[in-house]
Amino acid sequence: MAPTKGAGSNNLNTLLIVLVGQMGCVAVLVIAISLFAGLWLDNTFHTKPVLTLVLLLAGIPISILLMLFVARRSLSRLKVQNDNKNESSQKES
Repeated sequence: MAPTKGAGSNNLNTLLIVLVGQMGCVAVLVIAISLFAGLWLDNTFHTKPVLTLVLLLAGIPISILLMLFVARRSLSRLKVQNDNKNESSQKES
Protein backbone atom coordinates (compact mmCIF):
# COMPACT_ATOMS: atom_id res chain seq x y z
CA MET A 1 0.00 0.00 0.00
CA ALA A 2 1.33 3.46 -0.87
CA PRO A 3 1.96 5.92 1.96
CA THR A 4 -0.54 8.75 2.35
CA LYS A 5 0.69 12.25 1.63
CA GLY A 6 -1.56 14.23 3.95
CA ALA A 7 -4.33 16.77 3.78
CA GLY A 8 -2.22 19.42 2.04
CA SER A 9 -1.69 17.24 -1.00
CA ASN A 10 -5.40 16.34 -1.17
CA ASN A 11 -6.35 20.03 -1.04
CA LEU A 12 -3.92 20.82 -3.86
CA ASN A 13 -5.24 17.97 -6.00
CA THR A 14 -8.81 19.09 -5.40
CA LEU A 15 -7.92 22.66 -6.30
CA LEU A 16 -6.24 21.57 -9.52
CA ILE A 17 -9.23 19.45 -10.53
CA VAL A 18 -11.64 22.32 -9.86
CA LEU A 19 -9.38 24.79 -11.66
CA VAL A 20 -9.08 22.62 -14.77
CA GLY A 21 -12.85 22.07 -14.75
CA GLN A 22 -13.56 25.78 -14.50
CA MET A 23 -11.15 26.61 -17.31
CA GLY A 24 -12.67 23.90 -19.50
CA CYS A 25 -16.16 25.27 -18.89
CA VAL A 26 -15.00 28.80 -19.73
CA ALA A 27 -13.48 27.60 -23.01
CA VAL A 28 -16.61 25.66 -24.00
CA LEU A 29 -18.85 28.58 -23.08
CA VAL A 30 -16.84 31.10 -25.14
CA ILE A 31 -16.76 28.74 -28.14
CA ALA A 32 -20.51 28.09 -27.91
CA ILE A 33 -21.33 31.81 -27.64
CA SER A 34 -19.01 32.62 -30.56
CA LEU A 35 -20.50 29.86 -32.68
CA PHE A 36 -24.16 30.68 -32.07
CA ALA A 37 -23.63 34.44 -32.34
CA GLY A 38 -21.67 33.96 -35.57
CA LEU A 39 -24.30 31.70 -37.08
CA TRP A 40 -27.06 34.12 -36.13
CA LEU A 41 -25.16 37.10 -37.57
CA ASP A 42 -24.35 35.15 -40.75
CA ASN A 43 -28.03 34.31 -41.23
CA THR A 44 -29.04 37.90 -40.52
CA PHE A 45 -26.55 39.53 -42.90
CA HIS A 46 -26.29 36.66 -45.42
CA THR A 47 -22.52 36.33 -45.05
CA LYS A 48 -22.45 32.56 -44.65
CA PRO A 49 -19.18 31.54 -42.93
CA VAL A 50 -17.41 34.89 -42.53
CA LEU A 51 -18.75 36.21 -39.23
CA THR A 52 -18.79 32.78 -37.62
CA LEU A 53 -15.11 32.32 -38.41
CA VAL A 54 -14.26 35.83 -37.25
CA LEU A 55 -16.04 35.33 -33.93
CA LEU A 56 -14.51 31.90 -33.41
CA LEU A 57 -11.03 33.28 -34.07
CA ALA A 58 -11.72 36.24 -31.76
CA GLY A 59 -12.87 33.77 -29.12
CA ILE A 60 -9.40 32.22 -28.83
CA PRO A 61 -7.69 35.16 -27.08
CA ILE A 62 -10.85 35.86 -25.11
CA SER A 63 -10.82 32.27 -23.84
CA ILE A 64 -7.18 32.51 -22.87
CA LEU A 65 -7.70 35.78 -21.00
CA LEU A 66 -10.76 34.45 -19.19
CA MET A 67 -8.90 31.25 -18.24
CA LEU A 68 -6.03 33.33 -16.83
CA PHE A 69 -8.53 35.43 -14.88
CA VAL A 70 -10.23 32.33 -13.44
CA ALA A 71 -6.89 30.74 -12.53
CA ARG A 72 -5.57 33.87 -10.83
CA ARG A 73 -8.79 34.34 -8.88
CA SER A 74 -8.80 30.73 -7.72
CA LEU A 75 -5.16 30.86 -6.69
CA SER A 76 -5.69 34.09 -4.76
CA ARG A 77 -8.62 32.49 -2.91
CA LEU A 78 -6.41 29.51 -2.06
CA LYS A 79 -3.70 31.84 -0.77
CA VAL A 80 -6.16 33.71 1.45
CA GLN A 81 -7.53 30.43 2.83
CA ASN A 82 -4.01 29.15 3.42
CA ASP A 83 -3.00 32.38 5.18
CA ASN A 84 -6.11 32.23 7.40
CA LYS A 85 -5.38 28.60 8.25
CA ASN A 86 -1.76 29.45 9.14
CA GLU A 87 -2.84 32.39 11.32
CA SER A 88 -5.38 30.27 13.20
CA SER A 89 -2.88 27.47 13.78
CA GLN A 90 -0.30 29.98 15.08
CA LYS A 91 -2.85 31.44 17.50
CA GLU A 92 -3.64 27.97 18.87
CA SER A 93 0.06 27.24 19.53
